[in-house]
Amino acid sequence: MRNRWFLIILAIVVIPVTMISIKIVEYAQESKEQVYDLHRHIVNALSLNTNTYFQQLNMRLAFAPLLARTRQWGEQVAILNNALLSNNDFACVALLNSEGKERAKAFDSKLHDFIAPLDLSQNKLFAKVAPDRHADTGAVYERDGQSFFDIMYPLENGDWMYVSVRWESLKKILFDQQVGKQGFIWLIDESGSIVGDSQNEHNGQSVLPKWSFFNDRLEQRDPWLGEFDDPNGLSSVGAGQWIQSAGWFVLSAQPQSEAYAKISKLKWQAYAWVIVSVLGIGIFAYFWLRQISLPITKLAKGVMNVAHRKFDVKVPENFGLEEFRALGQAFNQMTQELQVYNDMQVEKIVDEKTKVEALLYSIQDGILMVNENGDLQFSNDPAQQWAIDVAGRSKEAFEKSWQSLQEYPPWTDLLQPVLSGEKPKASEEFEFPVKGRSRWSRVLAQQVLTENGRQIGIMIVIHDVTQDKELDKMKEDFFNGITHDLRTPLAATIGYLGLGEVQVPEDNTELTTLVGSAKQSAKRALSLVETILSLARLQAGKLSMNLVPLHVQPMVKKIAGDLHFQAMAKKITLTAECDDPSLWIQADQGLMERVVENITGNAIKYTMEKGWVKIYARAVPEGVEIGVQDNGRGIPPEALKKLFGKFEQVKAEDKAVGFGIGLSFSKGIVEAHGSTIQVVSEVGKGSKFFFVVEKVSAPAQQKAA
Repeated sequence: MRNRWFLIILAIVVIPVTMISIKIVEYAQESKEQVYDLHRHIVNALSLNTNTYFQQLNMRLAFAPLLARTRQWGEQVAILNNALLSNNDFACVALLNSEGKERAKAFDSKLHDFIAPLDLSQNKLFAKVAPDRHADTGAVYERDGQSFFDIMYPLENGDWMYVSVRWESLKKILFDQQVGKQGFIWLIDESGSIVGDSQNEHNGQSVLPKWSFFNDRLEQRDPWLGEFDDPNGLSSVGAGQWIQSAGWFVLSAQPQSEAYAKISKLKWQAYAWVIVSVLGIGIFAYFWLRQISLPITKLAKGVMNVAHRKFDVKVPENFGLEEFRALGQAFNQMTQELQVYNDMQVEKIVDEKTKVEALLYSIQDGILMVNENGDLQFSNDPAQQWAIDVAGRSKEAFEKSWQSLQEYPPWTDLLQPVLSGEKPKASEEFEFPVKGRSRWSRVLAQQVLTENGRQIGIMIVIHDVTQDKELDKMKEDFFNGITHDLRTPLAATIGYLGLGEVQVPEDNTELTTLVGSAKQSAKRALSLVETILSLARLQAGKLSMNLVPLHVQPMVKKIAGDLHFQAMAKKITLTAECDDPSLWIQADQGLMERVVENITGNAIKYTMEKGWVKIYARAVPEGVEIGVQDNGRGIPPEALKKLFGKFEQVKAEDKAVGFGIGLSFSKGIVEAHGSTIQVVSEVGKGSKFFFVVEKVSAPAQQKAA
């Protein structure tokens, strides 16, 4: 008995010590990961700084196209001298012919090696880039006691631009940091030559083919992290990454003996501590058990009684040391309080159950609960009434109504995927007659899961949306009726304004502008009326489209002109971008123009004063992309989900703008043309609406013209 308790106590004490030691070992492993992370951060920073340096260098080479177009030798030399004087990093800038021989150059007069005419036809870098004419960077080399690296840049006329850059400026970026006393940073090009290193010991040396580690990096271009052997066989740890802009591999490394010194020491200390702790605790436990094993046995039985909820069984209070007697008294007091608490919890559970049931029965929405087999577990009064209405039975026939509902296809289509676990939730709208009147309900079915993720049933919420549907119908009928009455007077107004525009004296610019603005406003009002009527016909399936070849470029420019006054009123810059006259699509011209006008009008409404709106069209692989972009307020993510709904509006400057039908109409027309409107938006930065329509060939008469 004592031997068993000895082993138990020994295990109870040793396990925590062992766990702590394991945690120490894990901490050592984490320290190893921190070494990796340190090298990875260094490499990422070096790669980022180098890429930034080369991006800036490319910007400073922006004179290359001008150099390619210049034919006079004197002008070429002037361009090269300006580039040399404005870039302290440049030692020499030269124009080479397609064979790598000098046409013109400018160089630092202190560097005498550049005096002779350049002939790079046998240069390794030129031989590398010449076959496929791509820009590339060469290795670091010494000239006139200084270090340089070369850049070859292909020009559009077949010539080459050669730039010799001082190495010191980039060297400060790359080699200003290292890890530990023995750590190093290497820069290796794709040929295996060491471009440079932080210790200036290996510049120009080749690591191929003897270094298998670098051979693997040539094949696998992903960032690398881990342990490796350097070319001299020294076990090292570090990180590496290819610098795409230069074609170099940057490697930050450190000998493992230095990197893991503290980690190895910490591990051995942990092992020694475990061994000493186990021996010491074993000796202590042996003598401790001889005196107190019996009291612990009795307390253990008391604990088992508590585990089985036997709170009325007491432990002896007159055994062992004084501390154990006090512990026995405290234990018995605890069991007495647990008994009282247990009795109170039963009453609390019953009270909570009553509250939940009262809440479910008082809520206005219908609530149903079914188990994983689809059997009904709970239903409140609104849910029962809904099932009776759908089944068309009397109020006393809920059970039969529920059975009929199981055979109703829309109901089973909604519930089955959630029951089977295919979907966590699903929703559907139901229309059904009640006393000769159509009613609508939105039904949501969702899994009910325990804390550990086990499904215990399905909760079904039924919400009556009849009033919302009827309100939408009233809005629709109102707009359809009023638009018919507005159509004729608006058309007459536009005619009168057009006649008045002709009769305005040419020198009266202000009156011409006012009449033009009024005419455009009347046109927009008529366009809104036409939009409402077309939307009604579209929803009724009676909208006919006259599909003809439509020239995109003039359409985009026309819409920008039509909306000029509207944009000018808010001091918004409205532009049209379509430089490709070959863009034609098959579309209904009137409907397509109204779609783009609607989207552009919305962009003007939601763009602040002095902003900009751009209408554009361009060729894409799928066809012709037509879109509108602005730098306005942007659309919140929650509003994007219902943006194209009928009568839905996004507030501009805390006020609703328009009637909420333009985008709904535009969506329907674009879909009727076989496409879909897409939206990209960010709050505070602006939005872009665009769609892609299939490109067609220009009509024969247009080609002839």
